[in-house]
Amino acid sequence: MKLAIGGNHILFSITAAVLGLILSARAAGAATLELRPGDHICLVGNALGERMQFGNSWETLLYQRFPKHELVVRNLCFPGDEPFTRDRSLNFGEPDEHLEHSKADVILFFFGFNESFAGPASLERFAIDLTRLVEETKTKNYSGKGAPRMVLVSPIAHEDLDNANVTDGKAHNADLEKYTDAMRQVAEQTDVGFVDLFHPTQELFANTKEKLTINGVHLSDAGDAAVGPLLDRALFGEPEGDMKQATPAETDRLEAAIADKNFHWWHRYRAVNGYSIYGTRGLAGSDGTYTNRDVMERERAILDQMCANRDRRISQIAQGQKVPETVNDENTLPFFNPKTNVGGANDPNQKAGKLGPLDYIPAADQIKYFKLPPGYEINLFASEEDFPELANPVSLNFDSRGRLWVTTMPSYPQWQPKSKLDDKLLILEDNDADGRAERCKVFAGGLHQPTGFELGRGGVFLAQQPDVLFLEDTDGDDRADRRTRRLMGFDTADSHHGLAAFEWGPGGALYFQEGTFKQSQVESPYGLTRLGDAGVWRYEPRTEQFGVHASLAFANPWGHVFDRWGQDFISDASPGFNYWAAPITGRVEFPDKHPGGSRSEHLDWGGSKSNRPYPPFLFKRIRPTAGCEFISSRNFPPEVQGDFLVCNVIGDLAVLQHSIREDGAGFGGKEIRPLVLCEHGNFRPIDLQFGPD
Repeated sequence: MKLAIGGNHILFSITAAVLGLILSARAAGAATLELRPGDHICLVGNALGERMQFGNSWETLLYQRFPKHELVVRNLCFPGDEPFTRDRSLNFGEPDEHLEHSKADVILFFFGFNESFAGPASLERFAIDLTRLVEETKTKNYSGKGAPRMVLVSPIAHEDLDNANVTDGKAHNADLEKYTDAMRQVAEQTDVGFVDLFHPTQELFANTKEKLTINGVHLSDAGDAAVGPLLDRALFGEPEGDMKQATPAETDRLEAAIADKNFHWWHRYRAVNGYSIYGTRGLAGSDGTYTNRDVMERERAILDQMCANRDRRISQIAQGQKVPETVNDENTLPFFNPKTNVGGANDPNQKAGKLGPLDYIPAADQIKYFKLPPGYEINLFASEEDFPELANPVSLNFDSRGRLWVTTMPSYPQWQPKSKLDDKLLILEDNDADGRAERCKVFAGGLHQPTGFELGRGGVFLAQQPDVLFLEDTDGDDRADRRTRRLMGFDTADSHHGLAAFEWGPGGALYFQEGTFKQSQVESPYGLTRLGDAGVWRYEPRTEQFGVHASLAFANPWGHVFDRWGQDFISDASPGFNYWAAPITGRVEFPDKHPGGSRSEHLDWGGSKSNRPYPPFLFKRIRPTAGCEFISSRNFPPEVQGDFLVCNVIGDLAVLQHSIREDGAGFGGKEIRPLVLCEHGNFRPIDLQFGPD
């Protein structure tokens, strides 16, 4: 959607010099913003504000400073947002709708970072847009109590990471300073508040040994703890002398309550299957009683009520009141329980034999339904019969020790409020090399929709839309004990179109794919990258370079593989198309796309409207195609080396096999006998990898 819109608890690792800087962030007693009891505060803008709901340092200080105000805070930020360019999926809602829903009395605007990459030439345009935003917002009455009070919050400085592979930010800081000054001038001219975070953080970064950002521009947890007090004092001045000093235990308890509230608000505002809520996936149950929208809007209403319960709890904790260990959510609306439209007597897929039975057969019986070429055999490596946590596997990979890693998604298509959120990344070990796993470890639990992952650089890059997490095991116990939101800003419009098919390229970059309906905005130390309606992303962890590898109107790309010469091939699941990637990886400027694809005539926003198809390199007999791979194992005979394999889960329940040939300047392929074909409806292959054995 292109929107046109009318300090008490500080990490002990921070040095005394930095504490002095924090205390002098504003003149003693100076205040930018006056809060009133019951105020609803909304954060609007880019990733600087968006990430504050995960560190929670500033919000904790806010409630400690105003314990009796019974404040409400809602974070409406999206990475990549600018005053009048805020890409959203179809029907997500205008900014005014969300501010009205949140009853905004106070708005903190976080802008200037993404705009700064346009340099001094765009300063005037930025100031005009920001002025217009402020003046239009003054005419609104979101809370019913009058126009909202506003504060413009500048970007932080660009930190020099002392890493020769990553930009040092010196040139960028010169532009950030200019944009900070422009925001100051707009605030003065429009008579709204202003907070300069640029100059204090520039000094903070220079005087702190510990690096406070993950990539030079996005705060780490330690950075959030250091910058939270800066924002607190810049907004409200020095704490009054009689302000109660909270103990670390009291602060931790308050921060945990805020994190719990923000977790529930996040799932209300950033629902990962949004196209079924506000988009066009309005399917109804078999009895016609409820649609997707009915069911999931009810869940969002329940989340609103759960957030309100947590708002009250936060104020009670801030005031020193005793509260129960758990929140009582009995006052919320009941869930709708639609009757499934899958598998009934009139289901056309059931009549066509495309559905498996809900009464699952044992794995030993399932194997009897497989058909393999002569000379091949298949065996079960691991099953939920042995490891119940393996239910609903989605993607897999092997590490350098030969262990199989698997993500599972029991929460699909999205987490239901009040249930346990516990999707997992598992490690399966075959210690006696008999081809059967004896042990299953949970490397990471509490995940949400982990549609893809890749191992490397001392950890795991894992999709948890709208983010790519980096999971690390710092003590060697095979459990992730550090989680970093490494990349953020991917859309959440459709969970099964989420980030998938993670693959290292021969040049050391990490590639992953995103399906249609999505409108994504991803910030990096080098600037903002936008992509709408599907494509393939490219990320260099060593340099932090980030961009689009392929921008085509794919439907749901779910497979990506490189051959031995570095040529890459992409599988688009829904239509069953498989592409040689080179002709569609030339640079195009957003919102344009390469012509063709699967949705070229009805993209949600912008892009090429040409329906001239870019031809697949394989003839499509059936759909869909998911994971793909080239045969490169000595367990397979010489005549099939280099053959192309794809998973099929509807037309045939099979791993399809194709011989590949050079065809002029490109490639061609011919389908041959499937590697694996199953006559039982519950076989649904989705990913495949060659193991180190």
